[in-house]
Amino acid sequence: MLRLYRSNRAEFLAALLAQQLLEEPPGPLETVDVMVNTWPTSRWLGEQLAQANGISSLIRFPFPGSRLRQLVARLLDLPLDQEDPWRAGRLVWTVLDQLPDLLSQAQALPLRRWLDEREAGTATGLSRDRWQLARTIADAFDDYGLYRPDLLAHWRALPKARVDDWQPLLWRSIADVIPQQPFGMQVRQAVELLRRTDGPMDGLPQRLRLFGISALAPVQVELIQALSGWLDVEVYLLTPCRDLWQRCGNRRQQLGDGWNAPPDGRWLLEAPRLEACLGRMGAEFQQLLEGSGETQLGEVSGGDLFADAMAMASARGATPTLLEQLQTQLVDSDAVVPMVRDPQDRSLLFQAAPGPWREVQLVRDRILQWLAADPQLEPRDVLVMTPQIERYAPLLSSVFNDVDAIGIQLPWRLTDRSQQSSPGLSMAMLGLIELASGRVTASGLERLLSNPALQRQQGMTADDCAAITTALQRTGFRWGLDADERGGEDTHSLRWCLDRWLLGLVLPARPGLAPGGAAPYQQDLDPDRLQAWWGLLDRLGSWLSALRRPTDCTGWVERLQRLLQDLFGDGGAWSNERESWLKALEDWRDRAGSCVLDLDAAVALEVLAEALSVDSGRFGHRSGSLTVSALEPMRAIPHKVIVLMGLDGRDFPRQSRRPGFHLLDQQRCLGDPSTSDQDRYVLLEALMSARCHLLISWCGRNERTGESMPPAAPIEQWLSLLHQQLPADQCAGLVLTPPPNPLDRGNFNAEEPLSCDRRQLEARRCLDQPRPQPLQGLALPLRWSPPDRSGGELPLEDLQQWMTHPQKAWLRHRDLDVGEGIDAVDDLEPLELDGLQRWQLLDQQLLEQLAEAEPPDWGQHLLGQGLLPYGSGAQLEQNALLERWQALARQLALLGPVRLERRQLGDSCCSLLFAGATQVVVQAGKPSARGVMQAWLQHLMLCASGDPPDGSALIGRSTNKAGAERLLHWHPLAAAEAHQLLQDLQSMACHGLQECWPVPPSSGWQRVWHEQRKAGSGDVQFRRAWQDEGDTPVMRLCFGSDIKADQLLDAPGFEQASQRLYAPLIKARRT
Repeated sequence: MLRLYRSNRAEFLAALLAQQLLEEPPGPLETVDVMVNTWPTSRWLGEQLAQANGISSLIRFPFPGSRLRQLVARLLDLPLDQEDPWRAGRLVWTVLDQLPDLLSQAQALPLRRWLDEREAGTATGLSRDRWQLARTIADAFDDYGLYRPDLLAHWRALPKARVDDWQPLLWRSIADVIPQQPFGMQVRQAVELLRRTDGPMDGLPQRLRLFGISALAPVQVELIQALSGWLDVEVYLLTPCRDLWQRCGNRRQQLGDGWNAPPDGRWLLEAPRLEACLGRMGAEFQQLLEGSGETQLGEVSGGDLFADAMAMASARGATPTLLEQLQTQLVDSDAVVPMVRDPQDRSLLFQAAPGPWREVQLVRDRILQWLAADPQLEPRDVLVMTPQIERYAPLLSSVFNDVDAIGIQLPWRLTDRSQQSSPGLSMAMLGLIELASGRVTASGLERLLSNPALQRQQGMTADDCAAITTALQRTGFRWGLDADERGGEDTHSLRWCLDRWLLGLVLPARPGLAPGGAAPYQQDLDPDRLQAWWGLLDRLGSWLSALRRPTDCTGWVERLQRLLQDLFGDGGAWSNERESWLKALEDWRDRAGSCVLDLDAAVALEVLAEALSVDSGRFGHRSGSLTVSALEPMRAIPHKVIVLMGLDGRDFPRQSRRPGFHLLDQQRCLGDPSTSDQDRYVLLEALMSARCHLLISWCGRNERTGESMPPAAPIEQWLSLLHQQLPADQCAGLVLTPPPNPLDRGNFNAEEPLSCDRRQLEARRCLDQPRPQPLQGLALPLRWSPPDRSGGELPLEDLQQWMTHPQKAWLRHRDLDVGEGIDAVDDLEPLELDGLQRWQLLDQQLLEQLAEAEPPDWGQHLLGQGLLPYGSGAQLEQNALLERWQALARQLALLGPVRLERRQLGDSCCSLLFAGATQVVVQAGKPSARGVMQAWLQHLMLCASGDPPDGSALIGRSTNKAGAERLLHWHPLAAAEAHQLLQDLQSMACHGLQECWPVPPSSGWQRVWHEQRKAGSGDVQFRRAWQDEGDTPVMRLCFGSDIKADQLLDAPGFEQASQRLYAPLIKARRT
């Protein structure tokens, strides 16, 4: 007998099942099987049975697919523990075996052309393209076995001469080597056997129970109907109404031949009710159960347990909410009075969020308000579902864990995220195989090293791995494991960098010393660090080399088992992931051990990524916390609050990704699976399962451009239906459009705030308080006044730092070190040097080289360091450097013979460059304010020492033409005058550490320099120079981001400070 119990509430069906288990209890050792479609459903149903009966033991919850296959195997005397060879995961290897013979046939010409374009005749083993083709074919044949058994029977019966397509040809060759038939054909045999048999059947259970199943393949339904003649079959069907399939059937009759088209065109136009728009999947399943009868061998009975939500609300003395009215309307669309929505009704809400991050914030805050308003509502009563679980996972972690913002610890649990998407052992293993399958890049290695499982199992910290990346970048690693990957040139490869590290232990870092093309590298590498870092990188490099060697499936399994043990040992905190890997590897060996093709790393990566995704979503549900999950697992489990988030039109509902040759897309039949129908039915089940609140949310604006984005098509259909049924004034507030700015006043409405973020509220209050215009710069307001007395004497180094950049010195005196940001990891070596790199190479040992009058050989000097571009680019850069060096040397020679002298400057003795009797400061680049102040300080120190030179000069790259120029040349000063000027500088510097210097160094010097050359041009040049200098982090921190050049020029004390610093050096200049 087939007993069909229908209800719109899962808890009613669970109570009925619990009552039947009490009335007809199983034996003491008898196991009860209840088929469910998801793991969370089994957890929830077990809780309901235990709560109703006091205990829930010896109850198993198998999935329909596996349980029905066992029953067919018993009926046909097939092995029970044998995996179905027609399932796609195992069938793909058989397809690969048969594919070469197929490609030689004329019918397979399209496939052969497709492969030839991608493999180009170079693949001798199993390429990624061939694997993907075989996997796609296996998926299609797996679907045919379940949804097109009659077609397969027709293919088998065809004479070989009449086979004119490659699909039946390949399927027939596969059927010849697989001893058993596909499951759909087995079902047909089993049904025929049940029809013919009159006596008792051995091996069948007394009863079959199916709970909450929303869809089955037609052959599975036929098997259930046939089994109902031999045993009791109980189906607990969650459905919005008694006649769902009849309502949708009326639509189908109106549409005629177009009924099986995707539900987006005429189907929506002809669907006056929500159940017809969203319920096609459930309707077809219900029709298969109730509307056929061709294979129904037993009697059909059952009962209905539909809840009238409006009547239940009235019994409580409450006014039915919009959500309850909709649920009642689904049950009986003809008997429902017109819908009414109270302005304060928040049972059903739609939300167009400004972006994903704001969407998560708004969902969290809405849930917090519901929790605060209802003392009976607990976090475990709240379910958040999204079709984009991977996209929202990091945002959820950031927002839901922000205790400082919301003031409480919100217990929540994220489920259904695959292992390879979470930082851990699986991500590290797959990341290593991915590196081996493509180019080894610096950024790819950085991602691998940042994995917490690899770090902990190798005894490293996050700081260690960040330091490794920095050291590799400085050493010159960009991409490539070794010379083989880089086409014979190992510079910038990982092995080349490791060689440089080892050489740095035993050889000095001397210019030109580069054994084997690798110069010793010693910076930031002490022996202890080197031992740990080099050992890890060497092992990773060795494994990358091993993973790049193609081998067969058995070889891959053994190789990865060794890799797992070598890098991760027992797995530590990730031992569960390690066990998953070991199981996946053994399953791979079992399925494909007979495959003799050699697989490359790209194929192994896809095989393992698919195998490891099987168990995602199996754990973490029903944990007592707020649950965030994907759409499928928990969609039919009742909760007081259900939130559907991320229902953007581009991602929901999902579209079919089947290939063009897939026959299920070419001709649709009743009961065929459709991802679009599945996602639409989720909305209907969420509507049925929400008890107090249902929130539908999507991104209403592009987070980058601000462009308006529509909701998914089913949401628009739903909203259109509501607008038709509700008066216009009652639709206000049904769709929320929160402000994009989280600090907008609209988020903090006292009657109904959108935000529960206390920090944002405090920020909003601060913004609303009357206050004077904020000072954006730390140094504002500028009111510089000359120091009235000497503030002491700074060391020469500190004095020079203040003179070259007084604002930075002022910040450092306050323990503020303005960084320039985090350097990005470079994956490519430059094709040419930038200006800074040229300056750095030219400035190295510039004084010594000019004194010797011998230009350096940069190619030899930088040998093995990877600083120059590859090939002819290096020669071009050397020529440019040589031209600039020679221009500086010519300017220097005009002053006289060049030499180096050791002179005492303050407390230190240093080498100074002289040309004739003139002390010279040479800048590799264009003369800057920094070089001017450095040269002026040296000139004053020499003059104050009592042994002054015959003047001092500053030489640098010409500012307005090619070559070099002498920018400044000072007269010698009397010792007393020089001493007084130094005292004045000391006084200004000490005062400048307490009060920020008002003159920016670069713009201030440009103003003074151009003013003395042409009256009236100084302020113009200052404004021009400030456009660039004002955007530097130091200037923005000191003077603010919006300060204009004229505000600095007009600041009190600006002109006086400028004259006091620059006037003496201009006055001492030779004309």
